[in-house]
Amino acid sequence: MAIDLVLVIDVGNSGTKLGVVRGEDVAGPVRLPRNDAAAVREFAKPLVRDEKPLVAVCGSDAVKAKDLAWELAKVGFPGAVVVAHDHPGLPRSRAHQPETAGVDRRVQVLGASTIVAGPAVVVSCGTALTIDVAGADGALLGGTIGIGLGLAARALTVGAEKLPLVDLKGAVPLPALDTEAALRSGIVLGAAGGVERILEGLRPDPACPVFLTGLDAALLSPHLRVPHRVHLGLGLLGVAAALRRSPPSPGQGLIGGVS
Repeated sequence: MAIDLVLVIDVGNSGTKLGVVRGEDVAGPVRLPRNDAAAVREFAKPLVRDEKPLVAVCGSDAVKAKDLAWELAKVGFPGAVVVAHDHPGLPRSRAHQPETAGVDRRVQVLGASTIVAGPAVVVSCGTALTIDVAGADGALLGGTIGIGLGLAARALTVGAEKLPLVDLKGAVPLPALDTEAALRSGIVLGAAGGVERILEGLRPDPACPVFLTGLDAALLSPHLRVPHRVHLGLGLLGVAAALRRSPPSPGQGLIGGVS
């Protein structure tokens, strides 16, 4: 089955988003107001128009992904493909327990490797701040998991009740002269410095390309002193790449519309 247009729904830790992949071009991601089939249908329509995409659901929570795929059948998307750990189009992770390595991390490194046709490093700035290495075949070779920027800001208000919840968008002066600027500088610049230190040890060689993705990529990117490319649709592209490596049979997957 030749696969051109793929509608990808990503069920993440902090919400659901979707996008459309054609070749290596990604429209989206669009963050949905809720994780249900009606929202998918509403936000997918302007992206796919009258075309008939293959629909895939992916996410770190396999149960939620499968539940959403089942719901989609009720709104005109029967048989949406679930891309989970056991999908044959995903290169096997080199992690000791590949079934516990987040599938979101696996599709992101596959997306990056697809773009550069070789090894790459992905820095994903979401609920967690993950830094992962992609092999030449797009396999997850391992990486690190740290606290995401937004979660770090919220955690400080819980652990130190007198500290305010700070907006991370803004100036990061050194030294900071007020509490909010000090929090912002500590969180954002601390994360950037940590990423740079980890990249020193993770990159197979200094020329290995680095990608930033995730909701907070725009916050981190200006402060990262390592050449990199911001690509918010890496995970969506990786799902499409997995489907193209191992297409569903004609009886699987959705080739349908959203009229």
